[in-house]
Amino acid sequence: MSLFSSFCCVAFLCAGVFLQSLSAQSHASLDKPLPTYRERIQGYEAMSLQGIDPGLSWILENYYQAAFGGQGNWRKIRSLRFEGVLRLPTGTLSFVAFKKKPDYCKIVLFAGNGARIVMAYDGSDAWQLNTMESSEPIPMPSIEALNFIRDAPTAGHLLYPNVPGKQIELLGPRTVNGYACFDLRVTLADGQQVSYAIDNKEFIERQQRVVNMVSGDLEVTTHEQVKKVAGVTVALHSKMTVDGELIHEVQIQRVAANLGLMPWVFARPSATDVPGQLPDGVEDQSLRLSIEESLDLESKRGALAIRVGDDLAPGFFDATRFPDLDEAAKRSILENIGEF
Repeated sequence: MSLFSSFCCVAFLCAGVFLQSLSAQSHASLDKPLPTYRERIQGYEAMSLQGIDPGLSWILENYYQAAFGGQGNWRKIRSLRFEGVLRLPTGTLSFVAFKKKPDYCKIVLFAGNGARIVMAYDGSDAWQLNTMESSEPIPMPSIEALNFIRDAPTAGHLLYPNVPGKQIELLGPRTVNGYACFDLRVTLADGQQVSYAIDNKEFIERQQRVVNMVSGDLEVTTHEQVKKVAGVTVALHSKMTVDGELIHEVQIQRVAANLGLMPWVFARPSATDVPGQLPDGVEDQSLRLSIEESLDLESKRGALAIRVGDDLAPGFFDATRFPDLDEAAKRSILENIGEF
């Protein structure tokens, strides 16, 4: 499902025409900004299928059950913390990522010698920090923010199917790695489109495709391993390709649910804060918040933490430490970070 596929997202269709039309919408919307995601979903149920075409409704109902454990279970999920590795052509980076309903998002990459690259969205402000260049967070460039804000919602865009401005279409069948799937395309209010391949037997997400607003590439993210965590299906191993070429892999090692993450964790003043323990191999503890400082104590009592890599094949998460980087490698990482 899309709990983590949003961090390795998707793009390239009719990129020239699509980007040109969307750019016009973006400039036009400066005078009258579109409502934010959280403003749009106000008063709507995440899994309400009222008014949805019966065939599409049947697919979505099964998807909600398989991917989220149904409406009852999804209501219990408030936030998630992911820990894993990002494999790039230049090497492997450890990361920690946080998602909190409805669309808080923060990703922290560890680049050696205590350096960090942070990207975050707090519902209104998309910002970033590269400690190799500055000690202060800065606004995310507007076109990069289009990607990041689109992917910030906690569980993708197949939820809230009947909010104004959203359209979900069943395009037909599609096969992904031998799995027969339903091909669903979501058109958002700003014109961006996200396509999901939903397994037609297990009803979990097998693949996601989306246009990267910076590069214009059609990014295809394929999930090669999934697992249930707190009743929710999480992609543990995903690969992003562009025109068949591997761009990067994401592998999840640990997932924690309902740690009581507070909104300020996602705001600029908390740029370097990493609630909970740092990933294996990351030795810089100086900027880490204590668990008591960073988590809401009442929510912490009901927190669920799971290590998801224990039953994987030996060596699956080998080489998680990233050596000190030369300038060329650092620049390559920065060029790729918009695709993470």
